[in-house]
Amino acid sequence: MQIYVARRVLNIIPTLVGLSLIVFLMMRVIPGDATDVILQESPTAVRKDELRAELGLDRPLHEQYVLWISGVVQGDFGTSFWTNRPVLDGIQRTFPVTVELAAFASIVALIVALPVGILSAVKQDTLWDYLGRSISIAALSVPNFYLGTLVIVIPAVLWKWVPPVTYRPIWEDPLANLQQFWLPSLVIGASASATLMRMTRSALLEVMRQDYIRTARAKGLAFQTVVMRHALKNSLIPVVTIFGALVAGLLTGTVITESIFNLPGLGRLTIDAIGQRDYPQIQANVLLFGLVYTIANLMVDLSYAVLNPRIRYG
Repeated sequence: MQIYVARRVLNIIPTLVGLSLIVFLMMRVIPGDATDVILQESPTAVRKDELRAELGLDRPLHEQYVLWISGVVQGDFGTSFWTNRPVLDGIQRTFPVTVELAAFASIVALIVALPVGILSAVKQDTLWDYLGRSISIAALSVPNFYLGTLVIVIPAVLWKWVPPVTYRPIWEDPLANLQQFWLPSLVIGASASATLMRMTRSALLEVMRQDYIRTARAKGLAFQTVVMRHALKNSLIPVVTIFGALVAGLLTGTVITESIFNLPGLGRLTIDAIGQRDYPQIQANVLLFGLVYTIANLMVDLSYAVLNPRIRYG
């Protein structure tokens, strides 16, 4: 196991190197650069050349990449073109917001998806099954931006109430923080729970048809015991796989929901950086996204051995 984990951790390095090359080149291939955005009011050729020299954009591409990647290795991800502050400051400011939103949304998704998915599977082709599947299809069909708008507009019109629009960290004002986060958590958790619920149902139904489940029932074990102690654990591998991908996606930012609820998260930071052609900020954010996904995949793979002892990593 230790050798497998060490090998997977080492594999993260070439993955991030390749990702850094891709995002670096993509930023330079797009027509225009940061000087076009910064000098919108006075885009003279002379001033643009001076600014490009200040930002280091007049160097050859390979020199720009070597300078940037050497700084990354030393923990220096560069300075934002737009704010003139280290890009890590922006990540440190916004990533906790995204982590908190992802945690709340994941809890909502699990609380809803697992019970409904299990009930839908054990009550297959009954009213409960049809109701659960209908709710999941509706949750998947309604876009987050539409649902987010509804949960703000309807309470505002009917009860004259709107959620707080000024972000307050949870360690400063827990009540105000929770008031701002519970609605977006429900919005994101709704679509995530629908995906998890459908996967839980289908995986549990497949396991329930196995011979060892029928043997356990024939031996006289209670149906609830068979489902919870034998079938559910063996059906969680595909559910954990989907859940890991969902959590990784949430940790890399939910741009639309953060914008609707005025949350200063990592998604909004990335979109703003793209609009401003802030190369260092974009590159650092994308590297963080890649790191989050690779770690999430590693954790999901390691969980397989916990869920199924027959799985061994060499």
